[in-house]
Amino acid sequence: MKYSKLFGKTIKEPQSDMKAASHRLLHQAGFVRESTAGRYFFLPLGNLVRSKIINIIREEMNKAGAQEMIAPVLHPLELWKETNRTDTASFELTTLKDRRGAEFALGGTAEEMFVDVVRKFQISYRDLPFNIYQFSQKFRDELRARGGLLRVREFLMKDAYSFHANEEDFKKEYKNMWDTYSRIYKRVGLDTVVVESDNGYIGGEYCHEFVVESEAGESKFFISEDGKYAAHEDVVDKNKYKGKLIEKLGIEVGNIFQLGYHYSNKMDNATFAGEEGSPQKYYMGCYGIGIGRTLATIVEAHHDDKGIIWPDSVAPFQVYLINLNKDTSKADELYKVLQGIKWQVLYDDRKDVSAGAKFADADLIGIPVRLVISERTGDKIEYKRRDSDRSELLSISQLLSKLKK
Repeated sequence: MKYSKLFGKTIKEPQSDMKAASHRLLHQAGFVRESTAGRYFFLPLGNLVRSKIINIIREEMNKAGAQEMIAPVLHPLELWKETNRTDTASFELTTLKDRRGAEFALGGTAEEMFVDVVRKFQISYRDLPFNIYQFSQKFRDELRARGGLLRVREFLMKDAYSFHANEEDFKKEYKNMWDTYSRIYKRVGLDTVVVESDNGYIGGEYCHEFVVESEAGESKFFISEDGKYAAHEDVVDKNKYKGKLIEKLGIEVGNIFQLGYHYSNKMDNATFAGEEGSPQKYYMGCYGIGIGRTLATIVEAHHDDKGIIWPDSVAPFQVYLINLNKDTSKADELYKVLQGIKWQVLYDDRKDVSAGAKFADADLIGIPVRLVISERTGDKIEYKRRDSDRSELLSISQLLSKLKK
């Protein structure tokens, strides 16, 4: 991609009300723009990062045995009434009517929808367990949107729902999803603390949040000095752990929930045929990851005073190529070579921009590798990683060898 053609350029100064580093940097570097309060455009750079996060989640969920599908965004309101969540949800449902008078809710979460699709089939105990998931827009009419992507009113979520014959079987999947989430967050460059939490309007008896320690977060939790016990402030049991508990603040990036029989008790025909043929209620779990919040949290964890420092796994491009020569032929040729070996390159080909401005934009955008071609580099190329102060001059063959490692 040539920077001169990129939609969504950098700006020098963010808005003064942007307090969170991720809010400020994602706006300033041209990754996102706000539509209305709590609703965001993901510009081409932002969408590239978002897609890489989605692909990592999809790979790990599929590896864990889950199956991807998609549900409608408009949920029949009678499903939410069936579980009495029109009144108990902690966020205001956005509702509407179609021209025939049918009432719908814009999905804020999808437990009812997934139970509804499952009960459309004749399921036997032999078909269990299974875990089905989707990537879907969610709508929550939050009282106050804040922090850019950290608290919004519309967002993409990976939400999964597992169906089991009993609690014993469910616990295996709960551990499976715990381990899967741990791998996902490690791959995207986040260190998480798994924190006991409250199920709230979701239902069930217990759940765990995956929290990234950060002053930009809203989740207050307590953790033991040895790290073996961690709990949200709402559920912390100081009698459960006798040692010293340390208070911390973090960003909740994911949840895993035990639902038990909560939904199968409330929804008609949420049953499977047991070994003796009689109808048995499903024992359930659900598992969520907010994509935009995860993206913003990566920025909170990986930035400096110059800009973003993307982990290699989720960076929008792998290489930021800067040409400072009047003659562009050498940079043009390198751009073609890198594209030929399938490297993702953002080529800063702008002619009317100073070297300082190009370097500043490279740091702000945060692509892992910066390459510079100039009179000073001669017949070589300057190589520098965004997460290092060290640069080196390499021949084209040395560069290609280094990039392949």
